[in-house]
Amino acid sequence: MAANALVNAGVAERFAARFASEGPLDGSYLLDDLESHFQALVAEAEPLIAEETRFSPASPAVPALLSRKQWATANVESMLSLMAPLLEKVEQRIAATPMSPMAQLAYGPALGAQLGLVLGFMSQRVLGQYDMLAGHENQVWFVGPNIVLTERRFGFVPRDFRLWVVLHELTHRSQFEGNPWMREYFLGLVKDLLSDLDLDASNVLRRMAGRSDIGPDAPIALRVLDPGQLEKFNRLQAFMSVIEGHGNFVMDRIAEQTIPTQPRMRQTLRSGAASGGWLGKLLSKVLGLDLKRAQYLQGQAFLDVAFAAGGSDTVALCFESAEKLPSLTEVKDPQLWLDRVRP
Repeated sequence: MAANALVNAGVAERFAARFASEGPLDGSYLLDDLESHFQALVAEAEPLIAEETRFSPASPAVPALLSRKQWATANVESMLSLMAPLLEKVEQRIAATPMSPMAQLAYGPALGAQLGLVLGFMSQRVLGQYDMLAGHENQVWFVGPNIVLTERRFGFVPRDFRLWVVLHELTHRSQFEGNPWMREYFLGLVKDLLSDLDLDASNVLRRMAGRSDIGPDAPIALRVLDPGQLEKFNRLQAFMSVIEGHGNFVMDRIAEQTIPTQPRMRQTLRSGAASGGWLGKLLSKVLGLDLKRAQYLQGQAFLDVAFAAGGSDTVALCFESAEKLPSLTEVKDPQLWLDRVRP
């Protein structure tokens, strides 16, 4: 059984579509003009982001309006690609056991259903996405029903809220398209961590029972990692904190000048209505990694300190190379990073 067959993609897509309920706006006139509106907002936002970030993607962004079902099914390919190292390890363990071929075949539909369920659930909450994993470099996706429902639920001005979302997602695209090393670096972090995970239950339980270097209230995802794995995990945490924190940082910096209702939206959504980025949420749910909202807020706080210390030039240092990225310790204590990277 090949690793890419361990999860039945067809089953995953069917379950994703089934659980991605379109909700009350299915077929509503409120969605009719969204595509043209987002095209105009993307054209407005791109030069603002380029000026703020100093990043220059080679080509313009192409906005795509998706339904919940379209978003959920489109992400099956991306998640299977991201999970490939872990799937290969699972496949190797299955092949080494005396399980019957029929039992092995049962894994594909079962894991496909689980992945589809997670994506279907996530599709009801995500607002936008830049997908760097499946060859959609120019596209930025916006989930129309969720955007309209959110702005109506909280009484947001549609133009303001949509531009706010556009700024965040285009900043993520600008990060990866304007700094080509970042894509391979991120994928390498995930591959290194997943390839090194120990799938032996007895080893995991023994490690959990013997951990004295982290507190008893630490998430299970941390307690099962050995010191080497924890170091890799922390590098991934630091990276996610920086890219998500930078997305919020740039969004808020530009919004101060272009979106009059930004303070109210920020207060409303940061009080609990929204938490973290879509990729962090998917990593948490599908891979069992603990990537929390607090770490993204910490990333933004880190960038606020960096900006106060040296403006946009200092912020841009984070993205010059992998060596210039802050460690998790430096994210928590920005002065350590400033002392290391500034001349």
